[in-house]
Amino acid sequence: MSLVDELIKELESDPEKAKKLLEKMAELYSELSFSLQIRKLAEKMSLMVEEQTKIWQEISKIWQEIKAIKEEQTKIWQEISKIWQEIKAIKEEQTKIWQEISKIWQEIKAIKEEQTKIWQEIKELKIGQNRLERKIDHIYEGLSASIMYVFGELSQYAGMTFEEFVRKFLTDRMRRAGEIPTDRELKPAVIEGEEIDAFLEDPLIVVEITAHAKSPEKIEKLLRKAEKIREAYGREPRKILIVQTADKDVAKELRRIAEREDVELIIGRIL
Repeated sequence: MSLVDELIKELESDPEKAKKLLEKMAELYSELSFSLQIRKLAEKMSLMVEEQTKIWQEISKIWQEIKAIKEEQTKIWQEISKIWQEIKAIKEEQTKIWQEISKIWQEIKAIKEEQTKIWQEIKELKIGQNRLERKIDHIYEGLSASIMYVFGELSQYAGMTFEEFVRKFLTDRMRRAGEIPTDRELKPAVIEGEEIDAFLEDPLIVVEITAHAKSPEKIEKLLRKAEKIREAYGREPRKILIVQTADKDVAKELRRIAEREDVELIIGRIL
């Protein structure tokens, strides 16, 4: 018989003992149940402590992360501050650059104004030079006309025609002025059936010479010959009309036409 069977048999023979045993077991169960509850509660509390520990660990990590973020933000703000300082320096440099550019433009403006003054001076000098040249040309033409008239008169006694004298006179004058090479001279020629009193091919020059002009016919004759030469050579010739003497009204008309047609006119004497 087992120990449990003997215990059951004994309790069946003594009900009072069985009752006390049951009461004792009830007390023990109650204590055991409470102990189990305490144990479960302790386990739950332990779990809660562990969870809280984990939470605090996570919170600690979060604070560390926040601290790291704040440190990073501090660095970022420091960099931003440096950038703003750099921007400020750049703006100051740009201001200096614009000031320099402004000075340069002012200098350019001053140079342009100075250039304008210089060009104005040059213009005035050219105007003065042109006036002087016109005066010299006028004096020279008057002198040439007088010389041409006098020597034209004298050439008759030297066995030289007026045309020959004019050709030699103009050739020498143009050589001295550098208008034609020293190895070239004005010569009579026949171009396109027209007799030319004095002619040079390069540079292209056509000269009409007459002892006396009674009408503008001589300059019209020169213009006709110049037109044929222009057609033959394909370029505009220099046109010169030499008149030893001319009536006053004729001389006036000759000058008018000469100015209009770009003809160089020399009149030795106006009657």
